[in-house]
Amino acid sequence: MKKILAFAGSNHAQSINHQLVKFTASLLTDYEVMVLDTRRWQIPMYSIDLDPDQTPDKISELIKLIKDHDGFILSSPEHNGGTPAFLKNIIDWLSRREQKVFDNKPLFLMSTSPGKGGGANNLKFLIHSLPYQGANVAGSYSLPSWNENFKDGGIIGTKLGELNESLDEFKAAIKG
Repeated sequence: MKKILAFAGSNHAQSINHQLVKFTASLLTDYEVMVLDTRRWQIPMYSIDLDPDQTPDKISELIKLIKDHDGFILSSPEHNGGTPAFLKNIIDWLSRREQKVFDNKPLFLMSTSPGKGGGANNLKFLIHSLPYQGANVAGSYSLPSWNENFKDGGIIGTKLGELNESLDEFKAAIKG
């Protein structure tokens, strides 16, 4: 059975992107999915002064988990039209420890927000930038208007069908 690592690039205790990851993971019944909770991670801001002597334990743990999984789901909020500092910091640490950390494995990118944009600006950036870390971006999904489209622990209406369609590309890439 293929193994998928799913996590949100958010350190907010009530992260809607973490909720989206958990829901999406529940749809992948033919896979072994591990949902990693990063919300309480305390990682120092990457600095060349810390490099190469210090690697935060959570970064070392994440590198090992990435190596042990066949594909990934990442959902990220958008802060001021871009990637949140929390996720960017994780990416910076990963890129300095493993240049192509994702090893060309499939990555499904998602974003959600309470607004109508659904984090789409940040999604574009991640789709463009994560292949530099070895990610094979195999699908993406943006859920706008969180409060209207996510009820009782799940996506409702036509947005659920859109997620399932987007996941098909990822599933095909995982099967190889």
